Amino acid sequence: MIDEFKEKGIIETGSFHLKSGGMSNTYINLKKIISYPDLHLELCNGLSKKMNKEENVLICGTPYGAVPFASYISITNEIPMIFLRKEQKEYGTNQLIEGEYSKDQNVILIEDVTTSGNSVIDAAGKLEENGLHVSQIITAFSRSDDKNLMYKDIPIEYLYHMNDI
Repeated sequence: MIDEFKEKGIIETGSFHLKSGGMSNTYINLKKIISYPDLHLELCNGLSKKMNKEENVLICGTPYGAVPFASYISITNEIPMIFLRKEQKEYGTNQLIEGEYSKDQNVILIEDVTTSGNSVIDAAGKLEENGLHVSQIITAFSRSDDKNLMYKDIPIEYLYHMNDI
């Protein structure tokens, strides 16, 4: 799949400034995958296979890159999904989290690309601040030098690692 990512320009080489503040000669733009249904399907199926199937669980994609993955997995696995906003709405219902959920309900959090882990850790914190319990975190692609990134006692699992390139 890595070769297909390169062919489609999902993995690019050059000089790139990362959200984490670092520089890299490789950029992984998984947002492009939605234009390739076969790759999107394969990636989502891979993420789904890593999931701990549990009763009464929700799925959530980090805003906004992992939302298409979470949506596909939700529909195909019949797992209810919630939508986490980057920031709380200041109009209408003023929601930070959209969808139906109960306090203390477990959530599997999906991320597209992780470098430092800060984005997914921030998302997990927001979910927990709103009464949910993050039970598993899976990122499609890890760029981290630390292969054992954690959120509290939860490992941040991944399908692919930078070393796979």
